[in-house]
Amino acid sequence: MTLVVVACALAAAIVAPAALGATPQQIYGDYARDGRLDQRYSAADLRRALGNAALQGYPRVGFKGAVEQALGAQAVQTRGGLPFTGLDLALIGAGGAVLLVSGATLVRLGRARK
Repeated sequence: MTLVVVACALAAAIVAPAALGATPQQIYGDYARDGRLDQRYSAADLRRALGNAALQGYPRVGFKGAVEQALGAQAVQTRGGLPFTGLDLALIGAGGAVLLVSGATLVRLGRARK
């Protein structure tokens, strides 16, 4: 019985720090109150807030800028990719248009030979 209690206490001690961390919504709420981060957050909490899909649309100079400033310039890592600009979508659309025109031309040529 004592072993079970000790094991549960160890498991709670390991899991508790993750449960006590700030959520991205709490960090944004802190920022939204007065336009700056008043509390101190761990680097993991700030990185999680930067990666939150619900907060991705906010401008860099606003919430994201405040979080990156809190993390420090050295701690912010970029992924190295370009943001979505629509170029991929335009290329796929152009390729589809070429295929449609080619198919329509082949259908007309096939009917003209009959």
